[in-house]
Amino acid sequence: MRMILFTTTTALLSLLGACATTASPDIRPVERMTAISPLNPDQLMERGLYDRAVAVYKAQLDSKPDDAGARFGLAEALRKSGKLKDAGAEYTKLLEIPEWKLRALEGIGETRLGSGDNDGAREAFTNVVAEDTKAWKSWLGLAQLHDFAKEWAQADEAYANALASTDRPALIYNNQGLSHLARGEAKWASDHFRLALVTDPSLTRAQTNLEIAEAANGASLEKLKASDRDAKERARKLNNAGYVAMLQDRPEEARAFYQAAIEEHPSFYPLAFQNLQTLESAMRAAQTPAQ
Repeated sequence: MRMILFTTTTALLSLLGACATTASPDIRPVERMTAISPLNPDQLMERGLYDRAVAVYKAQLDSKPDDAGARFGLAEALRKSGKLKDAGAEYTKLLEIPEWKLRALEGIGETRLGSGDNDGAREAFTNVVAEDTKAWKSWLGLAQLHDFAKEWAQADEAYANALASTDRPALIYNNQGLSHLARGEAKWASDHFRLALVTDPSLTRAQTNLEIAEAANGASLEKLKASDRDAKERARKLNNAGYVAMLQDRPEEARAFYQAAIEEHPSFYPLAFQNLQTLESAMRAAQTPAQ
Protein backbone atom coordinates (compact mmCIF):
# COMPACT_ATOMS: atom_id res chain seq x y z
CA MET A 1 0.00 0.00 0.00
CA ARG A 2 1.37 3.40 -0.87
CA MET A 3 1.54 6.02 1.87
CA ILE A 4 -1.76 7.60 2.76
CA LEU A 5 -1.45 11.37 2.93
CA PHE A 6 -4.28 12.84 4.94
CA THR A 7 -3.36 16.32 3.79
CA THR A 8 -5.84 16.07 0.94
CA THR A 9 -8.59 14.18 2.64
CA THR A 10 -11.30 16.27 4.11
CA ALA A 11 -11.43 18.26 7.28
CA LEU A 12 -12.10 18.14 10.99
CA LEU A 13 -14.73 15.72 12.16
CA SER A 14 -17.58 17.19 14.14
CA LEU A 15 -18.99 13.93 15.44
CA LEU A 16 -21.21 12.23 12.89
CA GLY A 17 -22.01 12.66 9.21
CA ALA A 18 -20.83 11.34 5.88
CA CYS A 19 -17.57 9.50 5.61
CA ALA A 20 -15.90 12.35 3.70
CA THR A 21 -14.11 13.78 6.73
CA THR A 22 -10.70 13.45 8.28
CA ALA A 23 -10.21 11.95 11.68
CA SER A 24 -10.34 13.79 14.93
CA PRO A 25 -9.08 13.16 18.44
CA ASP A 26 -11.67 12.83 21.17
CA ILE A 27 -11.08 15.93 23.26
CA ARG A 28 -14.30 15.82 25.27
CA PRO A 29 -14.22 15.21 29.00
CA VAL A 30 -15.95 12.12 30.34
CA GLU A 31 -19.60 12.80 30.99
CA ARG A 32 -20.59 12.83 34.64
CA MET A 33 -24.11 12.03 35.69
CA THR A 34 -25.68 15.28 36.84
CA ALA A 35 -29.27 16.42 36.83
CA ILE A 36 -30.20 18.44 33.75
CA SER A 37 -33.31 20.23 32.65
CA PRO A 38 -34.85 18.66 29.54
CA LEU A 39 -35.73 22.18 28.37
CA ASN A 40 -32.33 23.79 28.94
CA PRO A 41 -30.49 23.48 25.62
CA ASP A 42 -27.20 24.74 27.07
CA GLN A 43 -27.15 21.87 29.55
CA LEU A 44 -28.15 19.43 26.85
CA MET A 45 -25.27 20.65 24.69
CA GLU A 46 -22.81 20.32 27.57
CA ARG A 47 -23.85 16.70 27.99
CA GLY A 48 -23.53 15.98 24.28
CA LEU A 49 -27.29 15.47 23.86
CA TYR A 50 -27.31 17.38 20.61
CA ASP A 51 -30.45 15.94 19.03
CA ARG A 52 -32.44 16.87 22.12
CA ALA A 53 -30.92 20.36 22.05
CA VAL A 54 -31.93 20.69 18.39
CA ALA A 55 -35.55 19.94 19.30
CA VAL A 56 -35.55 22.56 22.07
CA TYR A 57 -33.97 25.24 19.88
CA LYS A 58 -36.47 24.53 17.10
CA ALA A 59 -39.34 24.89 19.57
CA GLN A 60 -37.91 28.23 20.69
CA LEU A 61 -37.68 29.42 17.09
CA ASP A 62 -41.24 28.29 16.38
CA SER A 63 -42.45 30.70 19.01
CA LYS A 64 -39.88 33.41 18.28
CA PRO A 65 -38.46 33.15 14.73
CA ASP A 66 -36.25 36.23 15.12
CA ASP A 67 -34.37 34.88 18.15
CA ALA A 68 -30.82 35.00 16.76
CA GLY A 69 -29.37 33.38 19.87
CA ALA A 70 -31.65 30.38 19.51
CA ARG A 71 -30.81 30.13 15.81
CA PHE A 72 -27.09 30.17 16.55
CA GLY A 73 -27.64 27.51 19.21
CA LEU A 74 -29.59 25.43 16.69
CA ALA A 75 -26.76 25.75 14.17
CA GLU A 76 -24.21 24.67 16.79
CA ALA A 77 -26.30 21.69 17.87
CA LEU A 78 -26.85 20.61 14.27
CA ARG A 79 -23.14 20.88 13.53
CA LYS A 80 -22.14 18.89 16.58
CA SER A 81 -24.67 16.19 15.74
CA GLY A 82 -23.14 15.84 12.28
CA LYS A 83 -25.94 17.54 10.31
CA LEU A 84 -23.47 19.83 8.63
CA LYS A 85 -25.58 20.93 5.66
CA ASP A 86 -28.47 21.94 7.92
CA ALA A 87 -26.06 23.67 10.29
CA GLY A 88 -24.54 25.66 7.44
CA ALA A 89 -27.99 26.82 6.36
CA GLU A 90 -28.74 28.10 9.86
CA TYR A 91 -25.39 29.87 10.19
CA THR A 92 -25.95 31.52 6.80
CA LYS A 93 -29.21 33.06 8.05
CA LEU A 94 -27.19 34.94 10.67
CA LEU A 95 -24.62 36.49 8.32
CA GLU A 96 -26.73 39.61 7.76
CA ILE A 97 -26.97 40.35 11.49
CA PRO A 98 -23.83 42.37 12.31
CA GLU A 99 -23.43 41.20 15.89
CA TRP A 100 -23.68 37.55 14.82
CA LYS A 101 -21.82 37.70 11.51
CA LEU A 102 -18.36 36.60 12.65
CA ARG A 103 -19.61 33.84 14.95
CA ALA A 104 -21.78 32.56 12.12
CA LEU A 105 -18.90 32.73 9.64
CA GLU A 106 -16.71 30.84 12.09
CA GLY A 107 -19.43 28.20 12.33
CA ILE A 108 -19.57 28.01 8.54
CA GLY A 109 -15.83 27.43 8.56
CA GLU A 110 -16.27 24.56 10.99
CA THR A 111 -19.05 22.99 8.91
CA ARG A 112 -16.91 23.23 5.80
CA LEU A 113 -14.04 21.68 7.68
CA GLY A 114 -16.28 18.86 8.79
CA SER A 115 -17.69 18.25 5.31
CA GLY A 116 -14.28 18.10 3.66
CA ASP A 117 -14.17 21.54 2.08
CA ASN A 118 -10.74 22.49 3.38
CA ASP A 119 -10.37 25.41 0.98
CA GLY A 120 -13.76 26.77 1.95
CA ALA A 121 -12.96 26.37 5.62
CA ARG A 122 -9.65 28.16 5.19
CA GLU A 123 -11.43 31.01 3.40
CA ALA A 124 -14.03 31.36 6.16
CA PHE A 125 -11.53 31.27 9.02
CA THR A 126 -9.23 33.69 7.19
CA ASN A 127 -12.11 36.13 6.71
CA VAL A 128 -12.96 35.92 10.40
CA VAL A 129 -9.43 36.68 11.63
CA ALA A 130 -9.12 39.48 9.06
CA GLU A 131 -11.96 41.26 10.86
CA ASP A 132 -11.21 40.04 14.38
CA THR A 133 -7.60 39.16 15.10
CA LYS A 134 -8.67 37.84 18.53
CA ALA A 135 -10.93 35.12 17.06
CA TRP A 136 -8.97 32.29 18.64
CA LYS A 137 -11.28 29.52 17.44
CA SER A 138 -10.66 30.53 13.84
CA TRP A 139 -6.92 30.63 14.46
CA LEU A 140 -7.25 27.15 15.94
CA GLY A 141 -9.15 25.99 12.84
CA LEU A 142 -6.43 27.41 10.60
CA ALA A 143 -3.80 25.69 12.74
CA GLN A 144 -5.50 22.34 12.29
CA LEU A 145 -5.76 22.86 8.53
CA HIS A 146 -2.02 23.50 8.46
CA ASP A 147 -1.48 20.38 10.57
CA PHE A 148 -3.44 18.30 8.06
CA ALA A 149 -1.28 19.71 5.28
CA LYS A 150 1.87 19.14 7.37
CA GLU A 151 2.61 22.86 7.07
CA TRP A 152 4.23 22.92 10.45
CA ALA A 153 5.64 26.48 10.43
CA GLN A 154 2.27 27.94 9.45
CA ALA A 155 0.58 25.77 12.06
CA ASP A 156 2.92 27.09 14.75
CA GLU A 157 2.16 30.66 13.72
CA ALA A 158 -1.59 30.04 13.86
CA TYR A 159 -1.29 28.41 17.29
CA ALA A 160 0.73 31.42 18.49
CA ASN A 161 -1.99 33.77 17.27
CA ALA A 162 -4.63 31.67 19.01
CA LEU A 163 -2.66 31.78 22.27
CA ALA A 164 -2.32 35.55 22.01
CA SER A 165 -6.08 35.86 21.56
CA THR A 166 -7.41 34.17 24.68
CA ASP A 167 -6.82 34.01 28.41
CA ARG A 168 -7.96 30.36 28.44
CA PRO A 169 -5.14 28.61 26.57
CA ALA A 170 -5.57 25.03 27.78
CA LEU A 171 -7.34 23.73 24.67
CA ILE A 172 -4.79 25.41 22.42
CA TYR A 173 -1.91 23.82 24.31
CA ASN A 174 -3.71 20.49 24.00
CA ASN A 175 -4.08 20.83 20.23
CA GLN A 176 -0.47 21.97 19.91
CA GLY A 177 0.48 18.77 21.65
CA LEU A 178 -1.47 16.77 19.10
CA SER A 179 0.30 18.70 16.35
CA HIS A 180 3.71 17.79 17.75
CA LEU A 181 2.58 14.22 18.21
CA ALA A 182 1.68 14.08 14.52
CA ARG A 183 5.18 15.32 13.70
CA GLY A 184 6.68 12.49 15.71
CA GLU A 185 7.87 14.89 18.43
CA ALA A 186 6.58 13.04 21.47
CA LYS A 187 8.62 15.04 24.01
CA TRP A 188 7.33 18.39 22.74
CA ALA A 189 3.84 16.92 22.66
CA SER A 190 4.11 15.83 26.30
CA ASP A 191 5.33 19.28 27.31
CA HIS A 192 2.31 20.93 25.70
CA PHE A 193 -0.15 18.50 27.28
CA ARG A 194 1.42 19.27 30.66
CA LEU A 195 1.02 22.98 29.98
CA ALA A 196 -2.64 22.36 29.21
CA LEU A 197 -3.06 20.57 32.53
CA VAL A 198 -1.25 23.32 34.46
CA THR A 199 -3.59 25.94 33.03
CA ASP A 200 -6.68 23.76 33.41
CA PRO A 201 -6.28 20.72 35.68
CA SER A 202 -9.83 19.64 34.84
CA LEU A 203 -9.00 19.16 31.17
CA THR A 204 -9.15 15.38 31.21
CA ARG A 205 -8.59 15.21 27.47
CA ALA A 206 -5.09 16.61 27.95
CA GLN A 207 -4.34 13.91 30.54
CA THR A 208 -5.49 11.27 28.08
CA ASN A 209 -3.35 12.76 25.33
CA LEU A 210 -0.36 13.00 27.67
CA GLU A 211 -0.60 9.28 28.28
CA ILE A 212 -0.69 8.71 24.52
CA ALA A 213 2.33 10.96 23.96
CA GLU A 214 4.34 9.22 26.63
CA ALA A 215 3.53 5.89 25.01
CA ALA A 216 3.96 7.16 21.44
CA ASN A 217 7.16 5.24 20.93
CA GLY A 218 5.48 1.98 21.75
CA ALA A 219 1.82 2.37 22.59
CA SER A 220 0.40 -1.12 22.46
CA LEU A 221 -3.19 -2.05 21.85
CA GLU A 222 -3.17 -4.40 24.82
CA LYS A 223 -1.75 -1.79 27.20
CA LEU A 224 -4.31 0.83 26.24
CA LYS A 225 -7.17 -1.66 26.51
CA ALA A 226 -6.11 -2.33 30.11
CA SER A 227 -5.28 1.28 30.94
CA ASP A 228 -8.43 2.42 32.74
CA ARG A 229 -11.38 0.99 34.59
CA ASP A 230 -13.76 3.38 32.85
CA ALA A 231 -14.77 1.88 29.50
CA LYS A 232 -15.36 5.31 27.96
CA GLU A 233 -11.89 6.42 28.98
CA ARG A 234 -10.35 3.28 27.48
CA ALA A 235 -12.25 3.91 24.26
CA ARG A 236 -11.14 7.55 24.21
CA LYS A 237 -7.49 6.58 24.60
CA LEU A 238 -7.77 3.99 21.85
CA ASN A 239 -9.47 6.47 19.51
CA ASN A 240 -6.74 9.04 20.10
CA ALA A 241 -4.01 6.47 19.54
CA GLY A 242 -5.71 5.69 16.23
CA TYR A 243 -5.80 9.40 15.37
CA VAL A 244 -2.06 9.73 15.97
CA ALA A 245 -1.27 6.57 13.99
CA MET A 246 -3.42 7.90 11.17
CA LEU A 247 -1.62 11.25 11.06
CA GLN A 248 1.71 9.45 11.13
CA ASP A 249 0.71 7.34 8.11
CA ARG A 250 0.39 4.05 9.99
CA PRO A 251 -3.05 3.03 8.67
CA GLU A 252 -3.12 -0.61 9.76
CA GLU A 253 -2.30 0.33 13.35
CA ALA A 254 -4.85 3.14 13.21
CA ARG A 255 -7.53 0.69 12.05
CA ALA A 256 -6.80 -1.67 14.95
CA PHE A 257 -7.00 1.16 17.48
CA TYR A 258 -10.28 2.48 16.07
CA GLN A 259 -11.85 -0.98 15.99
CA ALA A 260 -10.79 -1.57 19.59
CA ALA A 261 -12.23 1.82 20.60
CA ILE A 262 -15.59 0.87 19.12
CA GLU A 263 -15.51 -2.50 20.87
CA GLU A 264 -14.49 -1.08 24.25
CA HIS A 265 -17.05 1.73 24.39
CA PRO A 266 -20.15 0.68 26.37
CA SER A 267 -22.46 2.15 23.72
CA PHE A 268 -22.20 3.34 20.13
CA TYR A 269 -19.05 5.48 19.76
CA PRO A 270 -19.77 7.75 16.77
CA LEU A 271 -16.40 9.50 16.76
CA ALA A 272 -14.34 6.30 16.52
CA PHE A 273 -16.82 4.84 14.03
CA GLN A 274 -16.52 7.91 11.79
CA ASN A 275 -12.74 7.96 12.13
CA LEU A 276 -12.62 4.30 11.07
CA GLN A 277 -14.81 5.03 8.04
CA THR A 278 -12.58 7.97 7.13
CA LEU A 279 -9.47 5.81 7.42
CA GLU A 280 -10.88 2.99 5.34
CA SER A 281 -12.05 5.43 2.68
CA ALA A 282 -8.55 6.90 2.48
CA MET A 283 -7.01 3.42 2.35
CA ARG A 284 -9.27 2.46 -0.56
CA ALA A 285 -8.36 5.67 -2.35
CA ALA A 286 -4.66 4.95 -1.80
CA GLN A 287 -5.07 1.54 -3.46
CA THR A 288 -6.77 3.02 -6.53
CA PRO A 289 -4.28 3.42 -9.40
CA ALA A 290 -3.74 6.98 -10.52
CA GLN A 291 -5.54 7.80 -13.79
